[in-house]
Amino acid sequence: MIPFSLLFLGLSSLLGCLGALANGHLVPVISASALVIAFGVSLFLARAFKMELKPPPVSIPIFILYTLIFFGIYFHSVFLFYPKGGFYWIQDQFNLGDMSFHWGTIRYLGKGADFWPENPIYMGYRFKYPFGMDFFNALFENLGMSINSHLPLVTLLALVMGFYILHMTGGPLLVFAIYFSGGIYNFMAPGNWDVGRIQDSVDFKNLFLTVLLTQRGFLYALPAGVFLYRGLQEYFSGAWKPNSTEKISLGIIWGALGFFHLHSFFFVSLYLGILILWKKDLKNWLLPIGIASLLGFPFVFNALAPEPGTASLIHFSARGWARPENVGYFEYWGKNLGPWMMAVIVAMVAFYRQKNWNSLVPVALAFALFFIFSHLILAPWDWDNIKLIMWCYTFAIMATSDFLWNNRRAGAKAFVFLFFIPGLMIFVHSLPLYNHGIQWVSEMELNKAEVLLKGQNVNQGVLITPAYEHPALLLGYKLYMGYVGHVWSHGYSYTEREQLVNRIYDGDGSGVQSLVNDGQKSDGSPKGRPKFVYRGPLEKRREKFTFPPKGLSKVNEALDHELYLIEQK
Repeated sequence: MIPFSLLFLGLSSLLGCLGALANGHLVPVISASALVIAFGVSLFLARAFKMELKPPPVSIPIFILYTLIFFGIYFHSVFLFYPKGGFYWIQDQFNLGDMSFHWGTIRYLGKGADFWPENPIYMGYRFKYPFGMDFFNALFENLGMSINSHLPLVTLLALVMGFYILHMTGGPLLVFAIYFSGGIYNFMAPGNWDVGRIQDSVDFKNLFLTVLLTQRGFLYALPAGVFLYRGLQEYFSGAWKPNSTEKISLGIIWGALGFFHLHSFFFVSLYLGILILWKKDLKNWLLPIGIASLLGFPFVFNALAPEPGTASLIHFSARGWARPENVGYFEYWGKNLGPWMMAVIVAMVAFYRQKNWNSLVPVALAFALFFIFSHLILAPWDWDNIKLIMWCYTFAIMATSDFLWNNRRAGAKAFVFLFFIPGLMIFVHSLPLYNHGIQWVSEMELNKAEVLLKGQNVNQGVLITPAYEHPALLLGYKLYMGYVGHVWSHGYSYTEREQLVNRIYDGDGSGVQSLVNDGQKSDGSPKGRPKFVYRGPLEKRREKFTFPPKGLSKVNEALDHELYLIEQK
Protein backbone atom coordinates (compact mmCIF):
# COMPACT_ATOMS: atom_id res chain seq x y z
CA MET A 1 0.00 0.00 0.00
CA ILE A 2 2.70 2.50 1.02
CA PRO A 3 5.13 1.86 -1.88
CA PHE A 4 2.26 1.85 -4.39
CA SER A 5 0.88 5.18 -3.19
CA LEU A 6 4.25 6.92 -3.31
CA LEU A 7 5.26 5.34 -6.62
CA PHE A 8 1.96 6.21 -8.29
CA LEU A 9 2.10 9.83 -7.19
CA GLY A 10 5.74 10.22 -8.19
CA LEU A 11 5.64 8.30 -11.46
CA SER A 12 2.42 9.95 -12.70
CA SER A 13 3.97 13.39 -12.42
CA LEU A 14 7.36 12.35 -13.80
CA LEU A 15 5.86 10.56 -16.81
CA GLY A 16 3.40 13.38 -17.47
CA CYS A 17 6.21 15.92 -17.31
CA LEU A 18 8.33 13.88 -19.72
CA GLY A 19 5.38 13.60 -22.12
CA ALA A 20 4.65 17.33 -21.95
CA LEU A 21 8.33 18.08 -22.53
CA ALA A 22 8.42 15.84 -25.60
CA ASN A 23 5.15 17.20 -27.01
CA GLY A 24 5.72 20.83 -26.08
CA HIS A 25 2.71 21.03 -23.75
CA LEU A 26 0.30 18.85 -21.83
CA VAL A 27 -2.59 17.23 -23.73
CA PRO A 28 -5.28 14.79 -22.50
CA VAL A 29 -3.72 11.70 -24.13
CA ILE A 30 -0.46 12.39 -22.26
CA SER A 31 -2.27 13.00 -18.98
CA ALA A 32 -4.33 9.81 -19.26
CA SER A 33 -1.34 7.76 -20.39
CA ALA A 34 0.80 9.01 -17.52
CA LEU A 35 -1.84 8.02 -14.96
CA VAL A 36 -2.54 4.59 -16.51
CA ILE A 37 1.12 3.66 -17.05
CA ALA A 38 2.10 4.89 -13.59
CA PHE A 39 -0.71 2.84 -12.05
CA GLY A 40 0.44 -0.35 -13.79
CA VAL A 41 4.15 0.12 -13.10
CA SER A 42 3.53 1.11 -9.48
CA LEU A 43 1.35 -1.93 -8.91
CA PHE A 44 4.02 -4.22 -10.40
CA LEU A 45 6.84 -2.71 -8.34
CA ALA A 46 4.80 -2.53 -5.13
CA ARG A 47 3.86 -6.21 -5.32
CA ALA A 48 7.55 -7.08 -5.23
CA PHE A 49 8.17 -4.92 -2.14
CA LYS A 50 8.92 -7.20 0.81
CA MET A 51 9.70 -4.74 3.62
CA GLU A 52 7.14 -5.24 6.36
CA LEU A 53 6.19 -2.46 8.73
CA LYS A 54 4.34 -3.71 11.77
CA PRO A 55 1.58 -1.29 12.82
CA PRO A 56 2.33 0.18 16.24
CA PRO A 57 -0.27 -0.56 18.94
CA VAL A 58 -3.07 1.96 19.29
CA SER A 59 -4.63 2.39 22.70
CA ILE A 60 -8.09 3.86 23.24
CA PRO A 61 -6.81 7.40 24.05
CA ILE A 62 -4.61 7.36 20.96
CA PHE A 63 -7.49 6.04 18.85
CA ILE A 64 -9.63 8.98 20.03
CA LEU A 65 -6.86 11.43 19.11
CA TYR A 66 -6.40 9.74 15.74
CA THR A 67 -10.14 10.09 15.11
CA LEU A 68 -9.83 13.81 15.81
CA ILE A 69 -6.91 14.06 13.36
CA PHE A 70 -8.92 12.28 10.66
CA PHE A 71 -11.78 14.68 11.31
CA GLY A 72 -9.36 17.57 10.81
CA ILE A 73 -7.86 16.04 7.67
CA TYR A 74 -11.33 15.65 6.21
CA PHE A 75 -12.40 19.23 6.89
CA HIS A 76 -9.12 20.82 5.85
CA SER A 77 -9.37 18.89 2.56
CA VAL A 78 -13.06 19.20 1.75
CA PHE A 79 -13.02 22.80 2.98
CA LEU A 80 -9.58 23.56 1.56
CA PHE A 81 -11.55 26.26 -0.25
CA TYR A 82 -15.30 26.56 -0.59
CA PRO A 83 -18.02 28.87 -1.95
CA LYS A 84 -20.11 30.88 0.51
CA GLY A 85 -22.16 34.01 -0.02
CA GLY A 86 -20.87 34.67 -3.52
CA PHE A 87 -17.21 34.33 -2.55
CA TYR A 88 -14.63 31.60 -2.35
CA TRP A 89 -13.31 31.14 1.17
CA ILE A 90 -10.19 29.38 2.47
CA GLN A 91 -10.34 27.39 5.69
CA ASP A 92 -6.71 27.80 6.78
CA GLN A 93 -5.61 31.42 7.15
CA PHE A 94 -1.96 30.49 6.51
CA ASN A 95 -2.98 29.16 3.09
CA LEU A 96 -4.45 32.36 1.66
CA GLY A 97 -1.55 33.46 -0.52
CA ASP A 98 -0.17 29.99 -1.19
CA MET A 99 -3.48 28.61 -2.44
CA SER A 100 -3.75 31.42 -4.98
CA PHE A 101 -0.34 30.49 -6.39
CA HIS A 102 -1.17 26.78 -6.54
CA TRP A 103 -4.56 27.39 -8.14
CA GLY A 104 -2.95 29.47 -10.86
CA THR A 105 -0.07 27.05 -11.41
CA ILE A 106 -2.35 24.01 -11.72
CA ARG A 107 -4.55 25.74 -14.29
CA TYR A 108 -1.57 27.19 -16.16
CA LEU A 109 -0.01 23.75 -16.57
CA GLY A 110 -3.33 22.05 -17.27
CA LYS A 111 -4.36 24.57 -19.95
CA GLY A 112 -1.30 23.90 -22.09
CA ALA A 113 1.72 25.82 -20.81
CA ASP A 114 4.67 25.55 -23.17
CA PHE A 115 7.32 23.17 -21.82
CA TRP A 116 9.70 23.76 -20.17
CA PRO A 117 7.27 26.33 -18.74
CA GLU A 118 8.07 29.92 -17.96
CA ASN A 119 7.31 31.05 -14.45
CA PRO A 120 3.55 31.82 -14.44
CA ILE A 121 4.01 34.71 -12.00
CA TYR A 122 7.12 36.24 -13.62
CA MET A 123 7.14 35.69 -17.35
CA GLY A 124 10.34 35.50 -19.31
CA TYR A 125 12.03 33.38 -16.66
CA ARG A 126 12.33 29.62 -16.40
CA PHE A 127 9.97 27.97 -13.91
CA LYS A 128 12.34 26.83 -11.17
CA TYR A 129 9.77 26.03 -8.52
CA PRO A 130 9.42 22.26 -7.84
CA PHE A 131 5.86 21.93 -9.13
CA GLY A 132 5.44 18.14 -9.05
CA MET A 133 2.39 18.16 -6.76
CA ASP A 134 0.70 20.89 -8.78
CA PHE A 135 1.52 18.99 -11.96
CA PHE A 136 -0.19 15.88 -10.59
CA ASN A 137 -3.36 17.95 -10.15
CA ALA A 138 -2.80 19.51 -13.58
CA LEU A 139 -3.15 16.04 -15.12
CA PHE A 140 -6.78 15.97 -13.94
CA GLU A 141 -7.31 19.61 -14.89
CA ASN A 142 -6.08 18.76 -18.38
CA LEU A 143 -8.55 15.86 -18.55
CA GLY A 144 -11.45 18.26 -17.92
CA MET A 145 -12.06 17.76 -14.21
CA SER A 146 -12.97 20.86 -12.23
CA ILE A 147 -10.37 22.16 -9.81
CA ASN A 148 -13.20 22.39 -7.26
CA SER A 149 -13.30 18.58 -7.33
CA HIS A 150 -9.82 17.23 -8.00
CA LEU A 151 -7.84 19.59 -5.74
CA PRO A 152 -9.74 18.80 -2.48
CA LEU A 153 -9.91 15.09 -3.40
CA VAL A 154 -6.18 14.79 -4.08
CA THR A 155 -5.46 16.73 -0.89
CA LEU A 156 -7.66 14.39 1.12
CA LEU A 157 -6.10 11.22 -0.29
CA ALA A 158 -2.56 12.57 0.04
CA LEU A 159 -3.12 13.59 3.68
CA VAL A 160 -4.65 10.20 4.53
CA MET A 161 -1.70 8.49 2.85
CA GLY A 162 0.71 10.73 4.75
CA PHE A 163 -0.98 10.07 8.08
CA TYR A 164 -0.85 6.32 7.52
CA ILE A 165 2.84 6.42 6.59
CA LEU A 166 3.69 8.62 9.59
CA HIS A 167 1.95 6.13 11.88
CA MET A 168 3.57 3.08 10.29
CA THR A 169 7.08 4.55 10.26
CA GLY A 170 7.17 6.56 13.48
CA GLY A 171 4.10 5.62 15.50
CA PRO A 172 1.93 7.97 17.56
CA LEU A 173 4.89 10.12 18.61
CA LEU A 174 5.68 11.10 15.02
CA VAL A 175 1.99 11.68 14.22
CA PHE A 176 1.55 13.98 17.21
CA ALA A 177 4.86 15.73 16.43
CA ILE A 178 3.47 16.81 13.05
CA TYR A 179 -0.22 17.42 13.73
CA PHE A 180 0.06 18.79 17.29
CA SER A 181 3.27 20.80 17.05
CA GLY A 182 3.80 24.44 18.03
CA GLY A 183 2.77 26.90 20.70
CA ILE A 184 4.19 25.62 24.00
CA TYR A 185 5.73 28.96 25.04
CA ASN A 186 2.58 31.06 24.71
CA PHE A 187 0.60 28.34 26.42
CA MET A 188 2.86 28.72 29.45
CA ALA A 189 2.97 32.52 29.38
CA PRO A 190 0.80 34.00 32.17
CA GLY A 191 -2.29 35.85 31.01
CA ASN A 192 -2.17 34.59 27.43
CA TRP A 193 -4.71 31.81 27.16
CA ASP A 194 -6.36 32.89 23.92
CA VAL A 195 -6.40 29.65 21.93
CA GLY A 196 -6.40 31.56 18.67
CA ARG A 197 -3.12 33.27 19.61
CA ILE A 198 -1.19 30.48 21.27
CA GLN A 199 1.41 30.37 18.50
CA ASP A 200 1.62 34.10 17.73
CA SER A 201 4.97 34.65 19.46
CA VAL A 202 6.72 31.52 18.20
CA ASP A 203 8.08 30.78 14.73
CA PHE A 204 7.92 26.99 14.99
CA LYS A 205 4.19 26.80 14.52
CA ASN A 206 1.77 23.95 13.86
CA LEU A 207 3.40 22.02 11.01
CA PHE A 208 0.15 20.62 9.65
CA LEU A 209 -1.39 24.06 9.23
CA THR A 210 1.67 26.06 8.18
CA VAL A 211 3.61 23.52 6.09
CA LEU A 212 1.57 20.49 4.99
CA LEU A 213 -1.46 22.52 3.87
CA THR A 214 0.44 25.46 2.40
CA GLN A 215 3.53 23.98 0.76
CA ARG A 216 1.79 21.33 -1.28
CA GLY A 217 5.00 19.58 -2.27
CA PHE A 218 5.22 18.33 1.31
CA LEU A 219 2.10 16.23 0.71
CA TYR A 220 4.45 13.90 -1.15
CA ALA A 221 7.80 14.86 0.36
CA LEU A 222 7.01 14.21 4.02
CA PRO A 223 5.67 10.64 3.64
CA ALA A 224 8.32 9.83 1.02
CA GLY A 225 11.17 11.09 3.20
CA VAL A 226 10.11 9.31 6.39
CA PHE A 227 9.49 6.10 4.42
CA LEU A 228 12.99 6.23 2.92
CA TYR A 229 14.56 6.83 6.33
CA ARG A 230 12.54 4.02 7.90
CA GLY A 231 13.72 1.73 5.11
CA LEU A 232 17.31 2.59 6.00
CA GLN A 233 16.57 1.92 9.67
CA GLU A 234 15.11 -1.50 8.82
CA TYR A 235 18.12 -2.33 6.65
CA PHE A 236 20.72 -1.30 9.23
CA SER A 237 18.93 -3.26 11.94
CA GLY A 238 19.08 -6.41 9.80
CA ALA A 239 15.28 -6.74 9.59
CA TRP A 240 15.18 -6.23 5.82
CA LYS A 241 17.50 -6.49 2.84
CA PRO A 242 16.12 -4.90 -0.35
CA ASN A 243 16.20 -6.86 -3.59
CA SER A 244 16.86 -5.22 -6.98
CA THR A 245 13.19 -4.41 -7.60
CA GLU A 246 12.85 -2.81 -4.18
CA LYS A 247 15.97 -0.75 -4.80
CA ILE A 248 14.44 0.51 -8.05
CA SER A 249 11.29 1.52 -6.16
CA LEU A 250 13.30 3.33 -3.49
CA GLY A 251 15.28 5.14 -6.19
CA ILE A 252 12.11 6.35 -7.92
CA ILE A 253 10.51 7.53 -4.66
CA TRP A 254 13.76 9.25 -3.69
CA GLY A 255 14.38 10.88 -7.07
CA ALA A 256 10.81 12.19 -7.41
CA LEU A 257 11.49 14.39 -4.38
CA GLY A 258 13.45 16.65 -6.72
CA PHE A 259 10.29 17.39 -8.71
CA PHE A 260 7.99 17.70 -5.71
CA HIS A 261 10.09 19.48 -3.10
CA LEU A 262 13.68 20.46 -3.82
CA HIS A 263 14.63 21.33 -0.23
CA SER A 264 13.41 17.89 0.87
CA PHE A 265 15.37 16.19 -1.91
CA PHE A 266 18.50 18.01 -0.76
CA PHE A 267 18.04 17.29 2.95
CA VAL A 268 16.92 13.67 2.66
CA SER A 269 19.78 12.93 0.25
CA LEU A 270 22.29 14.60 2.58
CA TYR A 271 21.01 12.84 5.68
CA LEU A 272 20.65 9.37 4.19
CA GLY A 273 23.90 9.73 2.27
CA ILE A 274 25.89 10.53 5.42
CA LEU A 275 24.36 7.55 7.25
CA ILE A 276 25.15 5.22 4.34
CA LEU A 277 28.76 6.45 4.24
CA TRP A 278 29.03 6.11 8.04
CA LYS A 279 27.96 2.48 7.72
CA LYS A 280 30.42 2.04 4.82
CA ASP A 281 27.62 0.47 2.82
CA LEU A 282 27.62 2.56 -0.35
CA LYS A 283 27.94 -0.49 -2.62
CA ASN A 284 24.55 -1.91 -1.59
CA TRP A 285 22.85 1.46 -2.11
CA LEU A 286 24.40 2.43 -5.43
CA LEU A 287 21.32 1.41 -7.46
CA PRO A 288 18.73 3.55 -5.57
CA ILE A 289 21.22 6.42 -5.29
CA GLY A 290 21.93 6.22 -9.02
CA ILE A 291 18.23 6.22 -9.95
CA ALA A 292 17.50 9.04 -7.49
CA SER A 293 20.33 11.10 -8.97
CA LEU A 294 19.18 10.46 -12.54
CA LEU A 295 15.63 11.55 -11.72
CA GLY A 296 16.31 14.30 -9.20
CA PHE A 297 19.35 16.18 -10.43
CA PRO A 298 17.77 17.62 -13.59
CA PHE A 299 15.38 19.50 -11.28
CA VAL A 300 18.31 20.60 -9.11
CA PHE A 301 20.09 21.92 -12.19
CA ASN A 302 16.92 23.68 -13.36
CA ALA A 303 16.57 25.42 -10.01
CA LEU A 304 20.22 26.39 -9.59
CA ALA A 305 21.21 27.32 -13.15
CA PRO A 306 21.69 31.12 -12.99
CA GLU A 307 19.56 33.63 -14.90
CA PRO A 308 20.08 37.41 -15.15
CA GLY A 309 17.85 39.31 -12.73
CA THR A 310 17.62 36.60 -10.08
CA ALA A 311 18.91 36.86 -6.53
CA SER A 312 20.77 34.19 -4.59
CA LEU A 313 18.54 32.06 -2.37
CA ILE A 314 21.42 31.25 -0.01
CA HIS A 315 22.55 33.51 2.81
CA PHE A 316 24.00 33.21 6.29
CA SER A 317 22.05 34.47 9.30
CA ALA A 318 24.24 35.20 12.32
CA ARG A 319 21.12 35.75 14.46
CA GLY A 320 19.76 32.33 13.61
CA TRP A 321 16.63 31.44 11.61
CA ALA A 322 13.93 34.11 12.18
CA ARG A 323 15.13 35.37 15.57
CA PRO A 324 14.39 39.08 16.17
CA GLU A 325 17.30 41.24 17.24
CA ASN A 326 15.73 42.03 20.62
CA VAL A 327 15.32 38.37 21.64
CA GLY A 328 18.23 36.45 23.15
CA TYR A 329 19.60 33.44 21.29
CA PHE A 330 18.87 30.79 23.93
CA GLU A 331 15.60 32.46 24.88
CA TYR A 332 14.47 32.28 21.26
CA TRP A 333 15.23 28.59 20.82
CA GLY A 334 13.83 27.79 24.22
CA LYS A 335 10.52 29.38 23.22
CA ASN A 336 10.35 27.66 19.85
CA LEU A 337 11.87 24.22 20.29
CA GLY A 338 12.92 24.00 23.94
CA PRO A 339 11.17 20.69 24.81
CA TRP A 340 12.35 19.04 21.57
CA MET A 341 15.95 20.18 22.10
CA MET A 342 15.98 18.95 25.71
CA ALA A 343 14.52 15.58 24.69
CA VAL A 344 17.12 15.17 21.94
CA ILE A 345 20.00 16.12 24.26
CA VAL A 346 18.80 13.71 26.97
CA ALA A 347 18.47 10.92 24.39
CA MET A 348 21.96 11.57 23.02
CA VAL A 349 23.47 11.46 26.53
CA ALA A 350 21.66 8.19 27.24
CA PHE A 351 22.79 6.64 23.95
CA TYR A 352 26.36 7.75 24.59
CA ARG A 353 26.42 6.20 28.05
CA GLN A 354 25.07 2.97 26.58
CA LYS A 355 27.67 3.11 23.77
CA ASN A 356 24.67 2.69 21.46
CA TRP A 357 26.22 4.24 18.36
CA ASN A 358 23.47 2.99 16.02
CA SER A 359 20.99 5.16 17.93
CA LEU A 360 23.34 8.02 18.77
CA VAL A 361 24.69 8.83 15.31
CA PRO A 362 21.32 9.38 13.52
CA VAL A 363 19.94 11.67 16.24
CA ALA A 364 23.26 13.52 16.61
CA LEU A 365 23.37 14.03 12.84
CA ALA A 366 19.83 15.46 12.83
CA PHE A 367 20.75 17.78 15.72
CA ALA A 368 23.97 18.92 14.01
CA LEU A 369 22.14 19.66 10.77
CA PHE A 370 19.52 21.53 12.78
CA PHE A 371 22.23 23.84 14.11
CA ILE A 372 23.69 24.33 10.61
CA PHE A 373 20.37 25.12 8.93
CA SER A 374 19.34 27.41 11.76
CA HIS A 375 21.98 29.76 10.37
CA LEU A 376 22.52 28.71 6.73
CA ILE A 377 19.32 29.93 5.07
CA LEU A 378 18.39 28.46 1.68
CA ALA A 379 15.48 30.80 0.93
CA PRO A 380 14.95 34.58 0.57
CA TRP A 381 12.73 34.61 3.66
CA ASP A 382 14.43 33.28 6.81
CA TRP A 383 11.28 31.55 8.12
CA ASP A 384 11.07 29.54 4.91
CA ASN A 385 14.04 27.50 6.15
CA ILE A 386 11.35 25.59 8.05
CA LYS A 387 11.59 23.34 4.96
CA LEU A 388 14.93 22.10 6.33
CA ILE A 389 14.44 22.59 10.07
CA MET A 390 11.28 20.48 9.89
CA TRP A 391 13.33 17.55 8.57
CA CYS A 392 15.84 17.85 11.42
CA TYR A 393 12.92 17.85 13.86
CA THR A 394 11.20 14.89 12.15
CA PHE A 395 14.25 12.64 11.75
CA ALA A 396 15.34 13.32 15.34
CA ILE A 397 11.85 12.27 16.52
CA MET A 398 12.10 9.08 14.48
CA ALA A 399 15.60 8.34 15.79
CA THR A 400 14.47 8.73 19.41
CA SER A 401 10.96 7.24 19.18
CA ASP A 402 11.89 4.04 21.05
CA PHE A 403 13.62 6.02 23.79
CA LEU A 404 10.90 8.66 24.17
CA TRP A 405 7.77 6.62 23.48
CA ASN A 406 7.73 3.02 22.27
CA ASN A 407 9.64 1.53 25.21
CA ARG A 408 7.93 3.69 27.84
CA ARG A 409 5.00 2.99 30.12
CA ALA A 410 1.69 4.82 29.91
CA GLY A 411 2.66 7.41 32.54
CA ALA A 412 5.82 8.42 30.68
CA LYS A 413 3.88 8.64 27.40
CA ALA A 414 1.29 10.85 29.09
CA PHE A 415 4.09 13.16 30.28
CA VAL A 416 5.53 13.42 26.75
CA PHE A 417 2.07 14.14 25.35
CA LEU A 418 1.66 17.12 27.71
CA PHE A 419 3.99 19.07 25.46
CA PHE A 420 1.67 18.48 22.49
CA ILE A 421 -1.44 19.84 24.22
CA PRO A 422 -0.97 23.42 22.94
CA GLY A 423 -0.56 22.06 19.41
CA LEU A 424 -3.69 19.97 19.93
CA MET A 425 -5.59 23.12 20.92
CA ILE A 426 -4.30 24.93 17.83
CA PHE A 427 -5.38 22.00 15.66
CA VAL A 428 -8.89 21.96 17.17
CA HIS A 429 -9.17 25.74 16.88
CA SER A 430 -8.50 25.48 13.13
CA LEU A 431 -11.62 23.37 12.55
CA PRO A 432 -14.91 24.83 11.27
CA LEU A 433 -16.54 24.77 14.71
CA TYR A 434 -14.19 27.58 15.80
CA ASN A 435 -12.67 28.84 12.55
CA HIS A 436 -15.06 30.00 9.84
CA GLY A 437 -12.37 30.57 7.24
CA ILE A 438 -11.18 33.69 5.50
CA GLN A 439 -12.71 35.37 2.45
CA TRP A 440 -10.64 34.93 -0.69
CA VAL A 441 -12.11 35.96 -4.06
CA SER A 442 -15.50 36.89 -5.50
CA GLU A 443 -17.12 34.20 -7.66
CA MET A 444 -18.66 36.92 -9.82
CA GLU A 445 -15.29 38.61 -10.43
CA LEU A 446 -13.78 35.25 -11.32
CA ASN A 447 -16.62 34.52 -13.76
CA LYS A 448 -16.27 37.92 -15.43
CA ALA A 449 -12.54 37.38 -15.84
CA GLU A 450 -13.17 33.96 -17.37
CA VAL A 451 -15.49 35.53 -19.96
CA LEU A 452 -12.97 38.29 -20.65
CA LEU A 453 -10.02 35.92 -21.19
CA LYS A 454 -11.91 33.07 -22.88
CA GLY A 455 -10.07 31.75 -25.90
CA GLN A 456 -6.76 33.38 -25.07
CA ASN A 457 -3.63 31.25 -24.95
CA VAL A 458 -2.19 31.01 -21.42
CA ASN A 459 1.31 31.44 -22.84
CA GLN A 460 0.71 34.91 -24.30
CA GLY A 461 1.20 36.81 -21.06
CA VAL A 462 -1.01 39.29 -19.20
CA LEU A 463 -0.04 42.39 -17.26
CA ILE A 464 -2.05 42.86 -14.06
CA THR A 465 -1.73 44.82 -10.86
CA PRO A 466 0.10 42.35 -8.59
CA ALA A 467 -2.36 40.81 -6.11
CA TYR A 468 -2.74 37.28 -4.74
CA GLU A 469 -6.52 37.32 -5.37
CA HIS A 470 -6.33 38.58 -8.96
CA PRO A 471 -8.69 36.58 -11.24
CA ALA A 472 -6.11 36.31 -14.05
CA LEU A 473 -3.72 34.60 -11.64
CA LEU A 474 -6.39 32.19 -10.40
CA LEU A 475 -7.45 31.32 -13.95
CA GLY A 476 -3.92 30.24 -14.80
CA TYR A 477 -2.73 32.90 -17.23
CA LYS A 478 0.97 33.66 -17.39
CA LEU A 479 1.60 37.02 -15.78
CA TYR A 480 4.13 39.73 -16.46
CA MET A 481 4.39 40.02 -12.70
CA GLY A 482 2.28 38.33 -10.07
CA TYR A 483 1.84 38.96 -6.36
CA VAL A 484 4.97 40.57 -4.91
CA GLY A 485 5.19 38.09 -2.02
CA HIS A 486 5.26 35.16 -4.45
CA VAL A 487 7.76 36.82 -6.80
CA TRP A 488 10.13 37.72 -3.97
CA SER A 489 10.00 34.22 -2.49
CA HIS A 490 11.06 32.84 -5.89
CA GLY A 491 14.22 34.91 -5.73
CA TYR A 492 13.57 37.57 -8.39
CA SER A 493 14.88 41.13 -8.37
CA TYR A 494 11.53 42.60 -9.28
CA THR A 495 11.78 46.31 -8.37
CA GLU A 496 12.29 47.59 -11.92
CA ARG A 497 9.43 45.50 -13.27
CA GLU A 498 7.10 46.59 -10.46
CA GLN A 499 7.88 50.24 -11.21
CA LEU A 500 7.01 49.69 -14.87
CA VAL A 501 3.67 48.13 -13.92
CA ASN A 502 2.95 51.17 -11.73
CA ARG A 503 3.75 53.57 -14.57
CA ILE A 504 1.36 51.82 -16.96
CA TYR A 505 -1.55 51.77 -14.53
CA ASP A 506 -0.84 55.39 -13.70
CA GLY A 507 -1.57 56.18 -17.37
CA ASP A 508 2.03 56.79 -18.44
CA GLY A 509 2.20 56.19 -22.20
CA SER A 510 5.99 55.92 -22.13
CA GLY A 511 5.54 52.95 -19.78
CA VAL A 512 3.88 50.97 -22.57
CA GLN A 513 6.77 51.74 -24.92
CA SER A 514 9.22 50.70 -22.21
CA LEU A 515 7.32 47.44 -21.90
CA VAL A 516 7.65 46.83 -25.65
CA ASN A 517 11.36 47.62 -25.51
CA ASP A 518 11.79 45.35 -22.50
CA GLY A 519 10.73 42.43 -24.66
CA GLN A 520 13.33 43.27 -27.30
CA LYS A 521 16.45 43.24 -25.12
CA SER A 522 19.56 41.71 -26.62
CA ASP A 523 21.78 41.82 -23.51
CA GLY A 524 20.98 38.28 -22.40
CA SER A 525 18.12 39.28 -20.11
CA PRO A 526 15.03 37.09 -20.47
CA LYS A 527 12.28 38.45 -22.68
CA GLY A 528 9.28 39.50 -20.66
CA ARG A 529 6.80 41.19 -22.94
CA PRO A 530 3.13 40.34 -22.34
CA LYS A 531 0.51 40.57 -25.06
CA PHE A 532 -2.34 42.00 -22.97
CA VAL A 533 -2.97 44.52 -20.21
CA TYR A 534 -5.79 43.65 -17.81
CA ARG A 535 -8.00 46.36 -16.30
CA GLY A 536 -10.51 45.37 -13.66
CA PRO A 537 -11.65 46.56 -10.23
CA LEU A 538 -8.24 45.95 -8.66
CA GLU A 539 -6.56 48.09 -11.32
CA LYS A 540 -9.18 50.84 -11.28
CA ARG A 541 -8.66 51.41 -7.57
CA ARG A 542 -5.14 52.62 -8.13
CA GLU A 543 -5.21 54.62 -11.39
CA LYS A 544 -4.17 58.27 -11.07
CA PHE A 545 -4.57 59.46 -14.65
CA THR A 546 -6.59 58.81 -17.78
CA PHE A 547 -6.61 55.22 -18.96
CA PRO A 548 -5.71 53.71 -21.37
CA PRO A 549 -2.36 55.31 -22.09
CA LYS A 550 -1.02 55.55 -25.62
CA GLY A 551 -0.04 52.17 -27.04
CA LEU A 552 -3.02 50.13 -25.77
CA SER A 553 -6.17 49.20 -27.67
CA LYS A 554 -9.24 47.54 -26.13
CA VAL A 555 -9.97 44.05 -27.51
CA ASN A 556 -12.58 42.72 -25.08
CA GLU A 557 -14.68 43.60 -22.05
CA ALA A 558 -16.91 41.83 -19.54
CA LEU A 559 -18.89 44.44 -17.61
CA ASP A 560 -16.25 46.33 -15.56
CA HIS A 561 -13.37 44.08 -16.68
CA GLU A 562 -11.44 45.15 -19.80
CA LEU A 563 -8.64 43.61 -21.84
CA TYR A 564 -6.19 45.73 -23.85
CA LEU A 565 -3.80 44.65 -26.55
CA ILE A 566 -0.28 46.06 -26.37
CA GLU A 567 0.41 47.62 -29.77
CA GLN A 568 3.74 46.59 -31.26
CA LYS A 569 5.72 49.22 -33.13
